[in-house]
Amino acid sequence: MSDAPPLLQVRNLTKHFNVGSRFASGGRQVVQALDDVSFDVFAGETLGLVGESGCGKSTLGRCLLRLYDADGGRILFNGHDITAMTERALRPLRADMQMVFQDPYASLNPRRRIGDLLAEALIAHGQTDAAANRARLAELMGLVGLAPDHLDRFPHEFSGGQRQRIGIARALALNPKLIVADEPVSALDVSIQAQVVNLLADLQERLALTYVFIAHDLSVVRHIADRVAVMYLGTIVEIGATDDVLHEPAHPYTAALISAVPEPDPLAQTARTILQGEPPSPANPPSGCRFHTRCPIAQPRCAGERPNLSADAAGRTVACHFPLTAGGRLP
Repeated sequence: MSDAPPLLQVRNLTKHFNVGSRFASGGRQVVQALDDVSFDVFAGETLGLVGESGCGKSTLGRCLLRLYDADGGRILFNGHDITAMTERALRPLRADMQMVFQDPYASLNPRRRIGDLLAEALIAHGQTDAAANRARLAELMGLVGLAPDHLDRFPHEFSGGQRQRIGIARALALNPKLIVADEPVSALDVSIQAQVVNLLADLQERLALTYVFIAHDLSVVRHIADRVAVMYLGTIVEIGATDDVLHEPAHPYTAALISAVPEPDPLAQTARTILQGEPPSPANPPSGCRFHTRCPIAQPRCAGERPNLSADAAGRTVACHFPLTAGGRLP
C-alpha cells in the first residue's frame, strides 16, 4: 500500500431514502441504503465494490461524487471535505471526479450528436475555444478506439459497446483523477465486456487514473481490481487485496458469494453454499450483524452486537465476530 495519503477517504457514511406515503398500505418507510460505510481509495489503484443487487453499491457510488447528498459521515477527496460543500465551491473539483454509468443506451441524449455530448463538459468548465475543443474531442475518440468522424453521428448509430466507449470518453474529457464506474459492462454482451474492461485497464495505466469499479460479476472484478470491498445490506463486510478476498475470504457472506460463481471446469466443481431465506428489507434491517439471519455460522452474539470493520489476527479487514480461518470455507 502506498505511503501517500488516500485520494478518497470515506468515513461513517450514511444515506437514507423515504419511500411510500402515509396513504399507502405500508405507510411511509425509511430505507437505510448506506449505514456507517468507511474505506479509503489510493491514487492509481482500482477498488472493486461488489455485492448482490440492492446492497447499496450504486447509491454509494453516487454519494462519492455528490450526485446524492449523504445524510451523515464525511467524504474527503484529495484532501478536501466535499460532504457539505456548496455547489459553487464543489464545481472546480467536479472536473477531477467523473462517472461512467451502467446503461450506455440511457446515459446518452439520443437527440444530440456525439461531438455535442462530449463538448458539453468542456464548455461548462470554461473551455470555449471551438478549434481546441474539436481537437480534444478527436483525441478522446482515439483514446477509446473510435474514429474522429464518429463525432458527427447520433447515439442510435452505435452498438452498445461503442456507446459505452463514448461514455468513457465523456468521463475523460476533463482529465479526471477519479472515475466511478457503475457496472460499466453489465449491460453489454459477454464478447464485448472483455474489450471494455481491457480498455479501462489500459487507460488507467496511460492516464494514471483511479477507479472505484462497481460490479456484481466477480470474474470482472478479479481481472481489474487491486482491492475489493464487499457490501451487504448497506454495509461493508470485508475489504482486502483482490487475491486474498476472492481466494481466502474471511467473512461468511463473501464465501457464500464466491461459492455461487459458476465453475466452467466440471472437475473443479465445489459444493455451493446456499443461503437460507431472503435478504432482509433495508427498511427494517436486523439488529447486530446484518448478515446473522442468513449466516450458517451465526452465534447469539451476532444478533445482539454489531461487528466493527477491523483487522483480525491474520491482517484481514472484516466485520465479523467469527471470521473464517485460512481457506475461507463455510461448513
